[in-house]
Amino acid sequence: MRLGLALPQLGLAATPKVIRRFAMEAEAAGFDSLWVHERLFNPQHPPRWDEPGRDLSPLELLSFAAAVTDRVRLGTSVITLGYHRPIMLAKQAATLDVLSEGRAVLGIGLGLNKEEYRQSDVDYHTRGKRSAEFIHALRACWKDDPVEFRGEFFDIPPASTSPKPVQRHAAGEPAIPIIGGFSSKPGQRRTAELCDGWQTAGKDLETALEQYREADRAAREEFGRGRLPCYWRVWAIPPFSPRQAPKQMGDRVVAYWLGSIAEMAEQVAAARDAGVDEVIMDSNRFLEDGTEDLWDRQIEAFAPLVEVAHGG
Repeated sequence: MRLGLALPQLGLAATPKVIRRFAMEAEAAGFDSLWVHERLFNPQHPPRWDEPGRDLSPLELLSFAAAVTDRVRLGTSVITLGYHRPIMLAKQAATLDVLSEGRAVLGIGLGLNKEEYRQSDVDYHTRGKRSAEFIHALRACWKDDPVEFRGEFFDIPPASTSPKPVQRHAAGEPAIPIIGGFSSKPGQRRTAELCDGWQTAGKDLETALEQYREADRAAREEFGRGRLPCYWRVWAIPPFSPRQAPKQMGDRVVAYWLGSIAEMAEQVAAARDAGVDEVIMDSNRFLEDGTEDLWDRQIEAFAPLVEVAHGG
């Protein structure tokens, strides 16, 4: 099983110096990937417990990390499709893939904030249907030129698009792995049909696996595809975090990893033994109030978990 970390992204402690050092040391410690999230902005009403003081933009942050690393994969968990257009996101993601020499992973989802959709001039109520078409259009933009796409929401005339991803899918065409972060029943089927993996965030292992198995079953039995890889993003609270876990995030009850590193190692081993392909540990919500040294301490604290994830 692979083990990834979320890059420093929230709060004033997420400085260029900290991000550079974190990315380089995570790679040196054997972590497999580095991840970012996307949040367009934070409306003031209603107030949120987790409202950050600063939230860096995801693809730009990954490009920064690409410049100081050589091996780790660089992923989004998740890009909210409602804030983007296919042809632009295709270009941004492919640029990241070129600059990282084929290490990009594009995790996508719908998001829940109606105000962010309104600011993006996208109908919140069509977000599911729009996302399925978005994936088709995105893949069309990465194919060899000339590309073209006609749909209900997106219309791309015959054109040349660049750059193309460095990576290739099984059929040999340029493509970046797309990991679906859709939690609803229709979303699970959308992932099963159209995506290269399934992911969830903030759920306990039992709940995550229950949803994953349904998506994986549909991928194999209904859509004639192979096994769907499973990505599990967890909110990990380092023992030295200045912030404690709330009972819920907004109106959602969420699960956390907290306690000693030995206790977290048991969680990593349980995920590995259950067949999870990759665990993504995200501590941003619990370090954003802290200082730069807390991010430095995280690599050393979590490093023993790498061997556990890799089967040691």
